[in-house]
Amino acid sequence: MKYQKKSVIIYIVLIVFAIIWAAPLVVAVRKSLQINGFDSYKFVLTYEKINYFRVVFNSLVVSITTALVVTAVSSLAAYAFSKMHFVGQQKIYLLFLGCLAVPAASVTMPLFSTIKNFGLIDTKLGMIIPMVAFNTPMMLMMITNYFHTIPNSLLESAKIDGANSFTAFNKVMLPLATPIFANVLVLTFIYSWNDYLIPLLVVRTEPRYTVTLAAQYFMSTTFQSPAAVARIYAAMLLLTLPSIIVYLFSQKYLQTGLTGGAIKE
Repeated sequence: MKYQKKSVIIYIVLIVFAIIWAAPLVVAVRKSLQINGFDSYKFVLTYEKINYFRVVFNSLVVSITTALVVTAVSSLAAYAFSKMHFVGQQKIYLLFLGCLAVPAASVTMPLFSTIKNFGLIDTKLGMIIPMVAFNTPMMLMMITNYFHTIPNSLLESAKIDGANSFTAFNKVMLPLATPIFANVLVLTFIYSWNDYLIPLLVVRTEPRYTVTLAAQYFMSTTFQSPAAVARIYAAMLLLTLPSIIVYLFSQKYLQTGLTGGAIKE
């Protein structure tokens, strides 16, 4: 009885949060269809000032590349911090974690200067490198904590069988850590997709625009007619649709990565 009561409370809380999350989305869909129906979406897809498909492609390239690089770098670093021993290990790890306290907005000037000096203004690489730098510390902490749950005895057994560090990582750690890798990939993708500051600093021409920059084309004046408001909602939905799809299809891996663990000692 007590367990059932607890379950009911949990479901009520989850339903409340689901409503809070879904309400803005429902309002956006309703507003986008309120004036001209699906013509608002057609307007966005065929808008002459901004190419929707090119903008989405740019964001996909930047977000996917950033997610892959962050996962690769943070997983290897996490393996070193969790399963290897070297001088200054803890201090270096804490130094990485200290980067979490540095917001991107606080280093805008040196960041822009560095990107400009390397000739990366108005390039995808100029967006990818800073995004990798700002996302890696958080993902490093997540993977390191997950690696701590994997018994060292498994790695010791692999090394007794003749495996080196790279082979042990490839054959032991990777299969056991698949959930956290999926989690890091998805979260980094979403964070990169929604990033506005870095593209704003780097991008100068419309062919390089990401979805966050493209949104400004639909909100260029202080006064908006009802039809223009509907188009704004349609644009926001279309520009966020890919990230929503990725998030929804990755729910199983996100839940496992956040709440699950590997074999505990």
